[in-house]
Amino acid sequence: MTNIAINVRVCCSDGECGKSTNVILNPVSHKVTHVAIEDKSLPDYSTRLVPVSKVISATQEQINLSCTRAELAYMDPFIVTNLVRVPVPEMEYGPGDVYAFPYSVYDTTYLTVQDRNISSEALAVYCGMQIKSTDGNVGRLDELVLDSQSGEITHLLMLEGHLWGKKEVTIPVSAIDFVDDRVIHLKLDKAAVKDLPAIPVKKA
Repeated sequence: MTNIAINVRVCCSDGECGKSTNVILNPVSHKVTHVAIEDKSLPDYSTRLVPVSKVISATQEQINLSCTRAELAYMDPFIVTNLVRVPVPEMEYGPGDVYAFPYSVYDTTYLTVQDRNISSEALAVYCGMQIKSTDGNVGRLDELVLDSQSGEITHLLMLEGHLWGKKEVTIPVSAIDFVDDRVIHLKLDKAAVKDLPAIPVKKA
């Protein structure tokens, strides 16, 4: 097995182009579909969604892409901005009185809402994401462990900042119950996580 790091340097075929911020995965196949790459020199949105097919190699320090920096700039943004129409009550003032909804006339304003540009079925995970067992927090995600042949995610890797000190903790992806915006929820309790067998991980 090998591992994919988040928050590491990324290089295009013609030079350094930023860092990885998120990994997008299919929750059914457990395969990585995209890597979110942040390049602050890009216009408008600094983070782009790069198909995993563009990744030619990855180590703990660096991800190498087959595309150029110009090609990266034309890829889909990871964050898209939408304008949401919101009715706002217009305050009306009478002699000595203040009138509001439902006695007011509606005006309209727009709120700017930023969303991640991924399908509703996909999951976005990032370094430092909280991992919670059925009975409380156990640590934070450091890396994803992949099968080098299939590209399928096999384990979550916690290297430090977890309940068991300096021990590397590898959690099988089958132990994931669900993932929300900030937390990876496990089907296991703390005792079961502690008793998970150590899995050798290839450090690229």
